[in-house]
Parts: sequence; C-alpha cells; structure tokens
Amino acid sequence: MHRLLSCCCRRQKEVPFVQAPVERDYELLDVVGEGKTCRVVRAKSRAEPEKLVAVKLVQVAYLSTQSRVDALHAELRVLSMLHDEPQVLWLVDVYKDEAKVAIVTELVGGGEVVPALTAGRAAVNEHRIRTLVRELVQVVAAMHSRGITHRDLKPENLLLDRIGDHLKLIDFGVAHIAADGAPMFGLCGTGPFMAPEVFDKDTPYTNKVDIWALGVCTFVLLTGHVPFEAKFMSQLEDKIRDGEYMVPSHQQLSTTARSFLATCLNIDAAQRPTAKALLRHPWLDLNQTQNVFSIPFSDEHMQCLQAYATKAPCSHHTIEIEVS
Repeated sequence: MHRLLSCCCRRQKEVPFVQAPVERDYELLDVVGEGKTCRVVRAKSRAEPEKLVAVKLVQVAYLSTQSRVDALHAELRVLSMLHDEPQVLWLVDVYKDEAKVAIVTELVGGGEVVPALTAGRAAVNEHRIRTLVRELVQVVAAMHSRGITHRDLKPENLLLDRIGDHLKLIDFGVAHIAADGAPMFGLCGTGPFMAPEVFDKDTPYTNKVDIWALGVCTFVLLTGHVPFEAKFMSQLEDKIRDGEYMVPSHQQLSTTARSFLATCLNIDAAQRPTAKALLRHPWLDLNQTQNVFSIPFSDEHMQCLQAYATKAPCSHHTIEIEVS
C-alpha cells in the first residue's frame, strides 16, 4: 500500500506528500465528521496557529483492498487536478505514517448544504437555490473539461462556506479520469442519484451521469425530496428508468425551474445537455427575474428540507429511504 501511494503521488506532482505523522505539523482538534471509511477533524497549524484546516484521517488497516487504495488515489489525483477551481475543496498537504493517511484540506465552515440552508438566518427561496446550482454546474463543467466525472454528486457532497454564499464540492473517491483510458461501467454512486444508464451493467456510460445526478441534487435543494424513491434497489431502478416524478403539490416552483429539472432528468443520456450548455439554461441566468424567485419557501416547504437534513420522516414521504 505504501508503494502504491508513493506511485500515485509521483504521478501528480501537485500533491504535497509528507512521510510523517500529521501531528508533527498540525494539532488535531475536534471531530467534524465521521463515516464508515474515515474521520474528519478540525486542526490548526503548529507553525501558524491562526490557520485552521480540515484533516481527513484514513486508517492504513482500511486500505486493505485494491479498490480502497484506488479510491484514495482518485481523491488525491482529482483534488490536485482541480486545485485552481474555487468550488473544489483545496488540498493543502498529504501525510502518511505507519497507521494512517491524513489528507489536509481547507476548512469549509458552513457544513453540508441542506442542513446549512435550514439552519441559516437568511431566507431560502428559489433565487438562492439557483445561485448555488449555477456554481455546481460551473464546477461540473470544469471537471468535465478536464476529463473528470464525479459519479457521486449528491447534497451530502456539497458544502457551504461559512457565509453560506458559495459551494464546495467534495468526495472524489469514485471519480473517473478519462486520461486513464478505461470506460465507465457498472453501478457507481448513491442509489437515488444514479442515472438510468448506470443500471445497464454491460454498456459503458458517459459523464452525462453527472448531469442526471445534478438534476436530482437540484430537485432535493428545491423540494427536500428525492424525485425517485423505493425501499428496494430493484424498485428504485424501475422508477429511475421510467423517469417520471412529481413536485410536491404544496411547493411552488417556477416554470423555468421545472424546465431545468426536466432537462437534467431526461432518461435519454444523449438528450441531456453538457454542463457547459446547461449554463445557458434560462433558470441559471441570474439577470433574469421572476416574482416566484424571491418568494421565501413556506414553513411547510422548509419542513421538507429539514426532514432531509436530519434524515427524519417527512409527512410528505410515502416511502422511507436512506441516503448515505
């Protein structure tokens, strides 16, 4: 595993790689996130105590399979390739010792986008959502222009800055890099955000899977619901392939927002626009104004977003699903 990591870092000269415990240069503080594969802590630089960062800790024991090492490779390579993109988490350092790999990045203070929206003081309305979605489309366009497909776009991988005005895209562990030459096959991502073509296990797919997932993310940000849900993956696959969804009746969305969703959630991948073309959609023209854009979401509407943020049952959900 050490040899594999070293090879990865030689290929990507932009990745600053340090053969030492991260504690040598950073004081680890409180835990800000924890998942099945890693733990993220807040830390401060010993050389510059006022400098706060985030440190993703991956135990060497976890990196026991090639697929897990490959996921770490992808994360580091993509972060280095997109180091100049403002909507991508900025990579600071990578440390490795006998026990763990530590990925040091900028600290994004706002947290995941949906909880941040529901906890913020600023009103949530359609204009605020489309402003954030435009940033997401911009970063997806930048990724695709460099041959990178994220393959796991979802609100849980979108962070807001401390002010709450700008997005940061994270978690590139299953990203595909076209320069490697391998086609994309098979299930990848998170169930409710998967595109129809991902279920065709023997047919390669393209970066248009990100456009579909972007549409699902937008639906969640606008409604607090995923457009396709089912208890079992086989049922979910059927609903996604069918491509029919409904906006909750108590929520008021503009015609252009509905058009944007339909454009992204086209079951024919060839008919979905590129991310660059999607930037020209009228809903993302921030100079275009409509009264509906500025109407604050109702309390009932916000309850849906709150339910998604807390993974609690929503009175408008008929099926309970888990998004992880």
